[in-house]
Amino acid sequence: MPKSAELTLEEGISIYKMLTKKFSIEELEGKIEETPKAVVTQEECTKFFEENILSQVDPSKTIFPNKNSFSKIKLFNSNGEWLFEYNTDPENSYFWYQFDRVYLILRDKFSLQDSALQALMKSLVESHFNLNGVTPKIIYVALIL
Repeated sequence: MPKSAELTLEEGISIYKMLTKKFSIEELEGKIEETPKAVVTQEECTKFFEENILSQVDPSKTIFPNKNSFSKIKLFNSNGEWLFEYNTDPENSYFWYQFDRVYLILRDKFSLQDSALQALMKSLVESHFNLNGVTPKIIYVALIL
């Protein structure tokens, strides 16, 4: 039978301090039951998206990179920070969105797994940007203008 490890008082105190920084005493003692997460509706997500993300878009900062066509569009906030880029050309349609300023805000607000958030974003892109059949893609770094 393996011998159990013994802790010194100092090691025990260190572990206790580390655990109490992350968890409450009630959690450590098992007195708190985890509550199930509520289901997020498309309507809740849409409302939050419109009020907290889409409202940041500054129309005066909109860029149409192709001078001969208005199908490719880049959207920025008032600080000039990139939020979205999309192309409505049926031959090359896509929708990209920024990790920090879009994805993380939605993920943190609704505590969703990637697949659920992807489905919600797909619906938002279809309804707000009229891009049916396009799978939104997260971009982790700012795109070069």
